[in-house]
Amino acid sequence: MKTTLIFLVAVTMLASCAVEKTIPSKVNVKEVSSLSNASTNSLVYSLPSTKVRINVTVEKTISKVGPFYRYSQKMLNVTDVITEDKVEWKIKDINISTYGVPDDSKRYVITYSGPSVAPFLNLSDDGILYGINNPQELRNDEMLVKNDYNSLPGIEDLNFNSVPTLEKQLMKTSTAAMAEEAANFIYKLRKRRFKILASDYENLPKDGQSYQVVVDELNKLEAEYLELFMGKKESYTISKSFDIHPNDMSANNDVLFRFSTVKGIVDKMDVSGAPVYIDITATEQAKLPDAPLPVVKEEFRTGLYYCRPGKVTIKLIDRNELIKEQEVYLGQYGQVLSLPSSVLEADNVSIKLDRKTGALKSIERK
Repeated sequence: MKTTLIFLVAVTMLASCAVEKTIPSKVNVKEVSSLSNASTNSLVYSLPSTKVRINVTVEKTISKVGPFYRYSQKMLNVTDVITEDKVEWKIKDINISTYGVPDDSKRYVITYSGPSVAPFLNLSDDGILYGINNPQELRNDEMLVKNDYNSLPGIEDLNFNSVPTLEKQLMKTSTAAMAEEAANFIYKLRKRRFKILASDYENLPKDGQSYQVVVDELNKLEAEYLELFMGKKESYTISKSFDIHPNDMSANNDVLFRFSTVKGIVDKMDVSGAPVYIDITATEQAKLPDAPLPVVKEEFRTGLYYCRPGKVTIKLIDRNELIKEQEVYLGQYGQVLSLPSSVLEADNVSIKLDRKTGALKSIERK
């Protein structure tokens, strides 16, 4: 009896194992357009189309004439002075980055049954697939900050009001006399600084930090008074972003924006600025040949779709001068491929895709 009982338990366990093995894992991936309606076990994702963001950083330099500039050589023996109010712009830096947006022509649905990693999709907020069974948090690229071209200070905002006015200057009735008082004060500041450095005062700062503070204040005051003769120059930087969505129909040598040394970045229709052209050339767009579908008796299933991106060279040209050249990968310049369905049918596989291009980055076993 005991032997019979053991035999029945063993048969039951083997039968249960057999039942488990008869539940196969099946995964199939199709284009969304091929489905009339989604089943209960279906997941939808998109591959990205790659956009290009160009951040242009420019510098605005304002030169302001000092009120005593005519007396700079006579009273201070200084010749390197600003003689006219002027605004100058120049391009400081150009940064090219990419980011992905959902491609409506590359939307897919995953259907599955049985145990697999198919349900563990990692999607961005807009539905772009960047991983399977890969819980790594998606981080935003700092380079993708959208820069708006806000206004900067003008010549009228630059003045000399922060310079302390001497009582003797206020008593003078002519510009020449006021300039003379300012020049005399500069010489006094230099003399006081020399005496401090030479320890020629009875009462000096007790420690090195206080000593340095006194010298720095004298230097600052002298610089402010020198600006009354030599003029003041201030520089400001600002960035502007340009987003483009390249495709096979993109024309070369399009005007991205116009740049003026007087106005800065202006609209590409504003002829007061010189054109800055953008050129996009595909350098690696070779596609793998399409293989015929295998002849099999059972249902043919497709695995995860991903992208093999194409490489392009982006050039920015200021009139005839190349000012920026960079190679980037674009999803829409590449080819969509698929993995074997067996990859998703495993239960311990992690897959990573590039959020910008849809490229396959890695397949790992956990």
